[in-house]
Amino acid sequence: MSAPAGFVWDPRLASHVYRSDHPLKPWRLQGVHDTLERLGAFRNPNARLLQPRLATRPELERIHDPAYVDAIAQASADPDLDYSAWGLSAWGDTPPFAGMHEASLLTTGASLVAMEDVIAGKARVAFNGAGGLHHAMRRNASGFCIYNDPAIVCGVLADRGMKVAYVDIDAHHGDGVQHGFYGDPNVLTISTHERGDYLFPGTGFVEEAGSGAGVGYSVNLPL
Repeated sequence: MSAPAGFVWDPRLASHVYRSDHPLKPWRLQGVHDTLERLGAFRNPNARLLQPRLATRPELERIHDPAYVDAIAQASADPDLDYSAWGLSAWGDTPPFAGMHEASLLTTGASLVAMEDVIAGKARVAFNGAGGLHHAMRRNASGFCIYNDPAIVCGVLADRGMKVAYVDIDAHHGDGVQHGFYGDPNVLTISTHERGDYLFPGTGFVEEAGSGAGVGYSVNLPL
């Protein structure tokens, strides 16, 4: 039998709506799950369905400023106020919406559950289709991303004394993760993406190679 593979799933991961016309539509994840289920993927003896959990406040604050977390919680409860100082805009890429804090806690927690299953040796690989929100910064949302779950996972692993290699193959530069560890030699970030001259977020050039002790630990491959 091949090594187990984990798939993190809860219908709540696919239930939130950024905005009716927003291009990021979490309900697509329901289709991924249902297709795999029809194909019998989850009946394989080496398949593990994992239940997500909510990320904790200390886990969020490994990457995000406490004031930013407070602002997201407030926007979640009262999305009609002005949160532009935190990167949220009603008609922009990342709009405030009711329940955004709770939805983001679950998405982030799903990535942490995937990490925990692999670290515990229960799975060789684990997948959270709701995650990968790599543009969120310490004090602002960006590019559909509210809490930066891959950066949080990298930080948790580094805090456990591990050397981490983060490989980002999205068409967009993984700027938020790079920013979180730009001076940290314990986390190597590698990003392949379309050049920042032509595509959001406008960063990720070869010259961005890290700072201080982290020089050489940020690798960008703009294509």
